[in-house]
Amino acid sequence: MIVVFLGPHETEDLTLGEWGLLAAAPRVLFEDPDHPLRERLDQAGTSTASFDTDEPGQDDAVVVAPDSPLIEELVRGGAHITSGSAAVPDALSAVRSAYVMRRAQASFGALVSVMARLRGKDGCPWDAQQTHESLQQHLLEETHEVLEAIDRGMLGTELQDELGDLMLQVLFHSELAAEDGRFDIAGVADAIVSKLVRRHPHVFADTVVRDASEVVSNWEKIKQQERSADTEPAASDPFTGIPSGLPALVVASKTFKKAQGLDYSVDQATALARARTALDEQDFGAALLWIVAAARAGHIDAEGALRRAVGDLQGRLSAGEPPA
Repeated sequence: MIVVFLGPHETEDLTLGEWGLLAAAPRVLFEDPDHPLRERLDQAGTSTASFDTDEPGQDDAVVVAPDSPLIEELVRGGAHITSGSAAVPDALSAVRSAYVMRRAQASFGALVSVMARLRGKDGCPWDAQQTHESLQQHLLEETHEVLEAIDRGMLGTELQDELGDLMLQVLFHSELAAEDGRFDIAGVADAIVSKLVRRHPHVFADTVVRDASEVVSNWEKIKQQERSADTEPAASDPFTGIPSGLPALVVASKTFKKAQGLDYSVDQATALARARTALDEQDFGAALLWIVAAARAGHIDAEGALRRAVGDLQGRLSAGEPPA
């Protein structure tokens, strides 16, 4: 059985391959009996029916809404699901992403076209002048604006807008690279998909994990194995890849994260005890280090926590209120 998820307003997003699968099926059943694709298939001579009146057979095809609960039920029953033009790693990935897959393909494609137009002939003079170096400040600013929106609890359209600005920076750098043949945005997406699949063997393979901590540990071990094949000598250093320009609290947190790949971890109680000892000895650097470790053990982002605390202090002092 073939399952095609397609909203009534997404008919034009059906791929030629999907049309071929539907046209070749003995019968196509529709969850929505008034779906506009049904009329087109009828006109093409394909037999169609409605879920209301018929049960799908093993060789039938089914068209359901992108958010339909039937998708997972049918796929777990052995049906094959299509995903538009996307090459998904497995059927459950298609199921989980069905609600947004076709819209994302269309919207992201539109963004790619706008960026190419801005950089292309007869495009925008400002965009045409930009380089990787000139865009660094913009990338940094957009990142901090995303963080600020999160810290302020502006998690609706404000965060959406800021994430869009940040996404533009990724696309901008990719377009620059595409112009001289280094890579393009498709390669960027392909690379991160491949990385995510490799580093989640507990999802896409048969590895069994106990909890999220073991997931992080496995991630770092796999990452180190990948780096060990690197031709650069520095790749043998397990802490390679932590940018030196990051804030110190972030560097500390990433260091403890990578340490899990070396089978080293510290629980929150131990980290707090070491932080108190360091404070007693006025070793503030060590105290901060172990506070970061305690925060990580409690699944807290120390940098974000400090940033919010500073913002709260500034707000109180500006309002003439004593610190809490």
